Amino acid sequence: MRKTFYHNFYPNKAEEETFNVRSILMHSTTKNKILVEIRDVFPPPIIDPRDPWQMKKSIRYYEILEGELVVTFKDAFEHILRYWTLNMANLIVVGKDVGVIIWDVTEEYNPKKYQSPEIYFKMIPSGDFVLTCAGLIRDRNLNAYDKIGLYWDAKASHFMFKLLWSNPL
Repeated sequence: MRKTFYHNFYPNKAEEETFNVRSILMHSTTKNKILVEIRDVFPPPIIDPRDPWQMKKSIRYYEILEGELVVTFKDAFEHILRYWTLNMANLIVVGKDVGVIIWDVTEEYNPKKYQSPEIYFKMIPSGDFVLTCAGLIRDRNLNAYDKIGLYWDAKASHFMFKLLWSNPL
């Protein structure tokens, strides 16, 4: 099922009275924004087994410094959260860090698993998401403008990562 935000712009009576007493304007907050599941008209994208990397991106310098790979709002909803349960997706929306597993399959015959409290997926204030994986970035010795591939393996419930092209500095 596809997930989307539902914005409740109509406050309940208690909230309305609170705003009236304080003489402040009501505005949309994350408190009145909830995640709901809707029936998807279109089926999930089909993953090509020869090229499964649904999210391809060039790494920016700040991502290396922070140890976090930015995943756009669109990519997170289209390629990751649609496979998660509503409860799991809601944890991220309310600001929790959700621990995940990342498999680095850059070396096809020697994959490396990353699983620790420092490996997690979270939503940032801009509305985008980050995959915090400083150990992977350090071990893989990633540089700015390296091209990576990333996808969520729905069957095994973990991220798959691959360095597609390394920037020769």
